[in-house]
Amino acid sequence: MALNSGYVFRSRVEPREAGRTLLEYHLDRFRHAGLEQWRGAFEEGRIRRNGRVARVEEPVRAGDEIEFHRPPWDEPDVPLGFGVVFEDEHVLAVEKPSGLQVQPGGAFLEHTLFSQVRASHPARAESAPVHRLGRGTSGLVLFGKTRLARAALSLQFRLRRPRKTYLALARGTALPGSCQARHPIGQVAHGPLTIWCARPEGKPAHTRVRVLARDAAGDRSLVAAQPITGRADQIRIHLAALGAPLVGDELFAPGGGIANDVPPGRGGYFLHAAGLCVEHPLDGRRLELRSLPQWLASFRACVAP
Repeated sequence: MALNSGYVFRSRVEPREAGRTLLEYHLDRFRHAGLEQWRGAFEEGRIRRNGRVARVEEPVRAGDEIEFHRPPWDEPDVPLGFGVVFEDEHVLAVEKPSGLQVQPGGAFLEHTLFSQVRASHPARAESAPVHRLGRGTSGLVLFGKTRLARAALSLQFRLRRPRKTYLALARGTALPGSCQARHPIGQVAHGPLTIWCARPEGKPAHTRVRVLARDAAGDRSLVAAQPITGRADQIRIHLAALGAPLVGDELFAPGGGIANDVPPGRGGYFLHAAGLCVEHPLDGRRLELRSLPQWLASFRACVAP
């Protein structure tokens, strides 16, 4: 555990929210905390309205700038290192370890890939990722180092132009040599949270799957997966829906539903973003980025003749 420097969360009052008290505003907008928690924040002077310490009964107006000053807190220990695969003035591609969250959120602020990259060198101080990986997923993450680069790269991802390839260890050896997963993905309640899983009424999703090797003794397969759409946890869900959940994945059951009452952020599964093909945001040249997981060597050793 390590104590961070705290954080200021900022929000702006929408016209539909005008006339409520500040306490009502926070209870409705930020439902992760309850009445007593927000009252305590006001009593400690951690809520500000338009730059001034605010009181619970103050009415808010459209356009008001609201700040919540969260005091420093202990962040969980996670692997903080990352490798650089490609870098120039505009683009940075790094290898993220499993267990490291990409963006700040929840219990993580400085123990994130975003913060670690920005702190690693002055030339990366404005860098930001243009896509995400799950905390338990390792591999390639692409950053734009300038506003122009981020806008151009983000547009490519919105248009689904980048080609992404993941390596995974899936349970069992019954998957066909190649197949297409098209199970819709939607949200379900999971304790106080909502998470994504295979649901008939969900959003369309598409993943191409190819088996690279089978380990009969270990009852597992090495799989290459190419997500065509970009739903949350798509590869984990689709392999589970095909009857081959990821080795070590306790969340998703065969069929793509929820297996256990475990935290969605728990890792332990084997999924690695191994290939990423994008156009350079400035000159348009093709960037073919590659990364191999550390666990691949042990799998090869297990299935070697």
